[in-house]
Amino acid sequence: MNVTDLILIIGLTLVIWFWLESMKINEKARLFGAKLCKKNNVQFLDDTVHLSSMKFGKNSYGQIKLLRKYKFEFTNSEYHRYNGELTLVGQQLLHSHMDVYQFNDIDINP
Repeated sequence: MNVTDLILIIGLTLVIWFWLESMKINEKARLFGAKLCKKNNVQFLDDTVHLSSMKFGKNSYGQIKLLRKYKFEFTNSEYHRYNGELTLVGQQLLHSHMDVYQFNDIDINP
């Protein structure tokens, strides 16, 4: 085994580790999206999130970490789709945002 083979094995191992870790974080983001929608009494659409960006940034302690932003969709009716966004540092939720949505079926008259 020469140095090139060793570098190739280490590089392949790192890529596999990064992919597996990303899958764990993606599942965690999906759970955060579902919980956020349940808390706000809206429907989490498609039961999925998708990665929209990945960059280095600071966490709440000022440490430089890899930040992942995920987007998802939700609805409060059968007619309108709204967007939400989650920012994760590792498997921890750093920030969440949901579009403002309107209440169609609520009667406010006494």
